[in-house]
Amino acid sequence: MLAAMRDMINPDVVIHYDTAKKQLKLKEDAADSKVAELYIEHIPADALAFTLDYQPKKDKQKYKQLSLYVKSTNDVGVNKGCDLIILWQDAEQQRALVFDLKSDRLKPKDNQKQLDNSELFLKYLLSMAAVHYGINVDSIEIDKAIVTTNARNVRKRTTYQPNDEAALVGNYKVESVVANSSRTASISFRQLTRGAANG
Repeated sequence: MLAAMRDMINPDVVIHYDTAKKQLKLKEDAADSKVAELYIEHIPADALAFTLDYQPKKDKQKYKQLSLYVKSTNDVGVNKGCDLIILWQDAEQQRALVFDLKSDRLKPKDNQKQLDNSELFLKYLLSMAAVHYGINVDSIEIDKAIVTTNARNVRKRTTYQPNDEAALVGNYKVESVVANSSRTASISFRQLTRGAANG
């Protein structure tokens, strides 16, 4: 699956990470964001990370919607894409994480739409990989998570505890982080997924 997806995904949207440190840096460019850089620790080996929220300075208009075949003015939710998708192999299990970073107060209904829409888009890409590369993607396990700087209604926790469940809203996890004075924060990849193995 990973080789096929690497062959398919536009290199412009791929997010490269430090494989030695197993650390991915996610940048948030919005001026009002409380987190400018989120470090995701313990990224599995050979993972593929890419964004559905690609906003280049040039051709920004071109990437206003998730697909050029969908009206950019549609406000029902079909154009909503997440900050990050990570694909990896966990022993025999193919896995994916659909992820978004939210600084402001969570809007559960809107967040659910954004994560679900991103999952649908990922499944579309996977189905293309199945047809054109002859791989089986039926059993892929997809986790969805949001990290927020607003800890209200989210249980606070400073260290990762394997047996402690994150807050669940709808069908996604919600974890909170605290940004330091330079607007950076970090979280363990394991906190965002159900039982992710250390790659």
